[in-house]
Amino acid sequence: MTVYKGANIPKWAQKVEAIANAILKQATNDMLNSIDVVAGINRGGSRVRGTIPRDLGTLAASLQSSLRGSTALTGEKSYQMVVGQIKVGDRAEFVWGGNAAPYARAVHYGTRNTAGTFWVDVAVNGWRGYVRRATVKAKATIR
Repeated sequence: MTVYKGANIPKWAQKVEAIANAILKQATNDMLNSIDVVAGINRGGSRVRGTIPRDLGTLAASLQSSLRGSTALTGEKSYQMVVGQIKVGDRAEFVWGGNAAPYARAVHYGTRNTAGTFWVDVAVNGWRGYVRRATVKAKATIR
């Protein structure tokens, strides 16, 4: 067991902060990376819960990622830049749609005639699991 003295508290606090940030980055990356893009109805696929259907539009590529209210980065993998800079306590936003895909809400929640895929809801509902796995990974690297 490690024993810390009063003079070591700043070092200990830095280590704890670094571990917490690593867990946050890993969990956020894993959550966003888990959202699959699958063939949509127009490409012979179907609406699969928890996925983004790729048909003829730009829904998957319409992801806008921002950190601390900054200008949003756009693109299917734009979240990678945000994940690389995020720290505990930061506010990050990940939004699909906008001008590139104004139909995002209808695909996500569905319409009267088409089932929604709820990819954001499915990913967010799994947040605790992503954090748990990232914590296990972080613990394994410190021991």
